[in-house]
Amino acid sequence: MSDIPTAEAFAAFQQTLQARGMREALVYLNGLTDYRYTGVFRFDAGFAHSLYYVDRVNPEVHSIPGIPEKATYCCFVRDSRGQFTTLDALIDDRLEDHPARKEVRGYCGIPLLDPEGVLLGTLCHFDEMPRDSNQLDLDLLLQVASELARHGQVPRVGGSLSAASSAP
Repeated sequence: MSDIPTAEAFAAFQQTLQARGMREALVYLNGLTDYRYTGVFRFDAGFAHSLYYVDRVNPEVHSIPGIPEKATYCCFVRDSRGQFTTLDALIDDRLEDHPARKEVRGYCGIPLLDPEGVLLGTLCHFDEMPRDSNQLDLDLLLQVASELARHGQVPRVGGSLSAASSAP
């Protein structure tokens, strides 16, 4: 986790979101950890689709193809409507039979819920390498998830991503 206090990091996230948009705000959020990837995913038609995606090694990549729901750890966030974290999937008994455990070893996801409690998707950090719990500021992720959902940055299924993307 960054040495920046949560309140300060959240204020910087909000400022970046307003001034430079969602992608740059997620780039900022990703930079506060050592996780390679940060994304916002939405479930639709049996897949998790990347609405926004940051890969610190390949910054020119802005999205990835849809992933079958059961092949993501986002399905645990969806099913529990709560946080799901694994620091090393290879030693996490909950993931013994999960198809992604060798490819995605570190993951932390938070649900994105609209004001009515409808699950819009997930906000997550993930990596091919195991990660240290000290890299996670869960309070910050919860605040960011609330901010994104509350201000329409993640459209409902069937909603327009362009409307969310065009927000400053």
